[in-house]
Amino acid sequence: MAQGLFNLKQQLQGLIQKAWTGSIATNYVEYLVVAGGGAGGRYGAGGGAGGLLQGISNVTAGTSLTVTVGAGGAINGSSQSPGFSGANSVFGAITATGGGGGGSSQNGSNGSNGISGGSGGGGAWGANSVLGSNTYGQGNAGGTGDSGTSYGDCAGGGGAGTVGLNAFAGSAAGNGGAGISSAISGTVTAYAGGGGGASGTSSHTQGVGGVGGGGAGSYSSTGTAGTANTGGGGGGAVNQNSGSGGSGIVIISYPDTYNAPASFGGANSPTASTSGSGSFYNAGAGALGYSGTTPYNFTGNFTIEGWYNLANFSNASAGGNPGLIGYGTANWVLVIPGGAYNFYIGGSVVASSSAVASANVWNHFAVVRNGSTVTIYHNGTSVATGTNSSTISIGSNGITVGANGNGGIGSVTGYMSNVRIVNGTAVYTSNFTPTTAPLTAITNTSLLVNTVSGAYTADSSSYGTAANSNTTGISWNQSSPFATGLGYKNRVYTWTGSGTVTF
Repeated sequence: MAQGLFNLKQQLQGLIQKAWTGSIATNYVEYLVVAGGGAGGRYGAGGGAGGLLQGISNVTAGTSLTVTVGAGGAINGSSQSPGFSGANSVFGAITATGGGGGGSSQNGSNGSNGISGGSGGGGAWGANSVLGSNTYGQGNAGGTGDSGTSYGDCAGGGGAGTVGLNAFAGSAAGNGGAGISSAISGTVTAYAGGGGGASGTSSHTQGVGGVGGGGAGSYSSTGTAGTANTGGGGGGAVNQNSGSGGSGIVIISYPDTYNAPASFGGANSPTASTSGSGSFYNAGAGALGYSGTTPYNFTGNFTIEGWYNLANFSNASAGGNPGLIGYGTANWVLVIPGGAYNFYIGGSVVASSSAVASANVWNHFAVVRNGSTVTIYHNGTSVATGTNSSTISIGSNGITVGANGNGGIGSVTGYMSNVRIVNGTAVYTSNFTPTTAPLTAITNTSLLVNTVSGAYTADSSSYGTAANSNTTGISWNQSSPFATGLGYKNRVYTWTGSGTVTF
């Protein structure tokens, strides 16, 4: 099996795939550990987000590691009292610190300060109010409340990504700091956003929770709680209870070239899933076929996209131009002779580019109809446009991926990954930067081939159409356009409650 080229980081992390998948014990895992967020203050500021730690950790076979998922901080019903801090989350020797509770105040002078934590709670209203500080490398400090004595504007709690925002004297409470996004689970998700502060005046703007589960501040109702299993800070409140902090989470991931953990213990076992994405390799004589008409007949907007890495762009076996996706020029198909895109509908070219694609590198393609405008994007840049507003039929043939017809007609030679059709939505309406993580089944997705090992032909859309065409010379490959997972299908374990794991 071809090993390809691996950089030093990959070699040091032991990521070169072994031919005997699943036959060896892992000696490292990638981890994300997020502590519980702090609660917002009563008549006060937003709670700080739970501390967030991520990286790579060595593990030892036969050693049991403790997993603790920190609870979010509880509300404090007493006036002039800060919210309670969140609890720590733990994976082995790695400890993320719970978020600090938001400060509280009354009459502008005799309140309490924001509490320090993974991220600090925000400072409340009043001349003597102080923000909560952060734990180095885990989060950020809260913001500063209004020092005046008239309005009661309190600050936002800190987030893992940015500090909590200060209150704007005379106009608004502070927003919670933003969290940090991670793709460790296979889906890009934001964690550890700070809670928004509250204002003591209904005419002022209440603080918004930071992206990553932070709760919002409120004047006349209960503050919004931080989102569970994000470590988000709770929102402050004035005339009602503040929002509690969101609970934390622990996630680990590593390639499926290594064995599953030997055992789990404690009261809670993790949720097991997979992430990462490779590609399918077409030797130049086959294709992946998906039958049906409803998913692939277009009456309005649509988006067709994916990645490819081809050895060349010459005419392929069995005649015809090499096709990326579709079924014959009489229906609809995207072909790429000589590295130039041609999108056919009903026998006519609707949009055509010059030669723009490069061989032996990963390229992203997208064909989008928005209203009556059809645009072809290459690596996120528009390279061709045309006009068409008719109903587009695939006929009774379904579609092929990696050729322009069944039986390997117009097959490409090379790799394809993460091919998606969204029937009803123009996902891209201007130039864009292609995502760096595997595609997901967004609204109106009618085909999604994520090309993960073990199920590389599977359609992950709600249709779940099985591949049924000529797969001669088609095989899964670890080559991938994404850094996440480095082309492997990863084992992912997610704890939302405490337990143990032994590798």
